[in-house]
Amino acid sequence: MDRLITRSELTGRTGPELSVLFRQATEALCRARPGSPEHRAALASLDNIARERAARRGPRPG
Repeated sequence: MDRLITRSELTGRTGPELSVLFRQATEALCRARPGSPEHRAALASLDNIARERAARRGPRPG
């Protein structure tokens, strides 16, 4: 996975699909050279996936 996964791409995905994408992005991050475009795309993708998961859980109490 050498491309950025956008939030709009994630909206129609199921929870298990998000988990697979998160794992793939994590693996891509591990393979990428720090500071490379692939590394930045993997980091941004992980952030987008985490935000989508959090949005689905709803607001945190308190």
